[in-house]
Amino acid sequence: MSIKAVKKYLSSNVKLPYFLIVGDRQYKDIKNKLSELGLASVKVSDYCGDDKFPDIDGLFERLKTADVNAGDNKLVVIGLGEYLALRGNTEAASVFSQLKDLNIGGAKVVLLLRGVATQINSLQVDPRFDSRRFSIIDKADCDLSFTLAPPSVGLPALTGIKALLITLENGISGNVVVNTTVNLDNALLTVHKITDAYDGIKFISLGFNLPRSCGSDVQWAKLLTELVQNKGSLDAAFEKNGFGGTLEADFYVRVAGLEYRNWLYFIALKSKSDTLSNGYLRFVLDNTNRFEDFKTNVLNAIIEVPHIDKRFRMFYAERKLLVEKFPESDIADFVVNNRKNIAESVYKLTDGTKTEREEVIAWVSQNGVIPQIADIYPALTAYLKKYVFNCGDLSNLLTEYFDAYKRQKVSNTLETDFMEKVEKLAKSREYNRLPTRNEIIDGLNKDDTYLYWLDALGVEYLAFILELVRIRGLSISINIARAELPTITSINRDFYDTWQGGRKEKSDKLDDTKHNDKGGYNFENNVLPIHLAKELEIISGVIDKAATELALRHYKRFLIVSDHGASRLAVLRRKEEQYETDTKGEHSGRCCKLFEPYDLPFAAEENGYLVLADYGRFKGSRAANVEVHGGASLEEVVVPIIELTLKDSNIIVEMVEKFVTVDFRTGTEMTLFFNSPLKNVSVVLNGERYSASPLDGNHYKVALPDTKRAGNYPADVYAGDDLIGKILIKAQGKSGKVNDAFDDLF
Repeated sequence: MSIKAVKKYLSSNVKLPYFLIVGDRQYKDIKNKLSELGLASVKVSDYCGDDKFPDIDGLFERLKTADVNAGDNKLVVIGLGEYLALRGNTEAASVFSQLKDLNIGGAKVVLLLRGVATQINSLQVDPRFDSRRFSIIDKADCDLSFTLAPPSVGLPALTGIKALLITLENGISGNVVVNTTVNLDNALLTVHKITDAYDGIKFISLGFNLPRSCGSDVQWAKLLTELVQNKGSLDAAFEKNGFGGTLEADFYVRVAGLEYRNWLYFIALKSKSDTLSNGYLRFVLDNTNRFEDFKTNVLNAIIEVPHIDKRFRMFYAERKLLVEKFPESDIADFVVNNRKNIAESVYKLTDGTKTEREEVIAWVSQNGVIPQIADIYPALTAYLKKYVFNCGDLSNLLTEYFDAYKRQKVSNTLETDFMEKVEKLAKSREYNRLPTRNEIIDGLNKDDTYLYWLDALGVEYLAFILELVRIRGLSISINIARAELPTITSINRDFYDTWQGGRKEKSDKLDDTKHNDKGGYNFENNVLPIHLAKELEIISGVIDKAATELALRHYKRFLIVSDHGASRLAVLRRKEEQYETDTKGEHSGRCCKLFEPYDLPFAAEENGYLVLADYGRFKGSRAANVEVHGGASLEEVVVPIIELTLKDSNIIVEMVEKFVTVDFRTGTEMTLFFNSPLKNVSVVLNGERYSASPLDGNHYKVALPDTKRAGNYPADVYAGDDLIGKILIKAQGKSGKVNDAFDDLF
């Protein structure tokens, strides 16, 4: 219909221009058909400079004189509608009003217009402006829009109005980016203004919705450059920088630093947050809009999540994975910030760094042990577990003594009843009933054996060592011995010097931690027992070494021996003997050269020394750093001799009975099944050891006279010192009720 209307106009005697209003979809087709009808194009762009609006008066003169040249008097004007749409309603109304009444004589002029349908419709108030003068194809829909971007932004753009009009005359639709200095504030079409790279990114990358605060102008500019090179694709930019795979992998390596690539990793995470499997990371990203805050927030966001929050357990585990490679200095900063809420702080700590392990111990020392410590710091829980000694008639004494000793070491307190026990033992010296270290070692098989002397290893660590050995799948045999007095290295090293077995090695790390400045701990600087974290780390390293040597079959046995133990409680006591003497205290005053006469019931005389068995100190010796040795307290004298070997991993232990029946008078008994014969089988239940009696090569009977109430009882099963299994004893009353504690009474 439109072309027919144009043909009708061309054959008419109308001496005024014809207004043909089209939409984007029809523009190119109509333009071509008008050319086929012989209409020569008059481009508005030909009438303007590079970045100046066109000379409309010049265009009018061209149209007025069109009939002068009979060979060039049929024209189609293109670019005019788009130009006037850029200028605004006032200019459009003025120009169209003039064109509506412009006498072009014998010439024919078709105005091919886009973007101004509303303005053409308004001309119909003039009754002479009728269907002979204009036509609108369909609704003449136009989706042209313009984005103004200066060169500094870095977006590909047309330069100047002339280039823009040429592009429009060629029929482009959609958004057009242009760099121009002319004022387009009154434009009829949508005009976006981009003033910086961030706006440019939002324009070029559809769907990008991160806030401006996520980056600096320099960072946004560099990203925009990459997006331009990759056709606006964020994914392509991420892929180019190595962020195309699993984003949570190598977290610290990617986030550590302030370079562009570190920042882009943050942007990748923010952009793809909903695809991340780490819920804590998503939580942090949702609450972080500045790259400079990101690493700190990863460390610290957990502080604001209460441990009773239903998300906490998952967040805690996911955060632990993220921060495992963070340096100690970063963790130290987190630890300080985490102290804001003391009651909550311990739940946020892990055992991943020395700083955190020390912080856990400091917290427990001041606030007590909570059940969650087993998950937060398993090594501390293993250390505090009651170790049930198996060394004859001293077993119960040592079991209760060292359980109380460890409790006070960690709590950093001295209990009155324990102090009374120490002073009693200082006089009775029960340790003399133990064999000497040399007596034990002389009876051991030294063939193919590695001797490892861990200086200052006391029996307080045996529960911890048992857990380490269990985890590493080793077999253990423990002998309990006594050191020579005074408990100093020079008196207690002959076992090492005279060793006739295989390789031998001495480590001073544990001793240095307790006694020397190079150990890094000092009681006067910090009275809390944070050095325990280092002690456990050292011992763990020794067990790792043993496991490696045995696994490589370098040796059949790995023997860990100590010269003496050490006392933390003697340091806490801060007691000095007031006895006047010409000799001076040695080893922090725990012993001194023998002098006579003396009246010290707590002192033992041996090897030319007076040795204190209580927690006193002789004058004249520097106070210990954090622990002391040289005296004759049980923790200084009693030492372990630990033999490690490879374990038979095929041993199975099971209870024969599904339930056992308790009697409130006699307790209960149970039967254990093993798939191979074992020796010295026992069960440890509630801190008590119960020996098992063999029934045959595979079955053992265990009497539990103290188990008189129904319930479920977890227990450990040992063969010698080897923890070979854990069982759950389900005890019920005679009525068959597991929860009836006094079933037999009724």
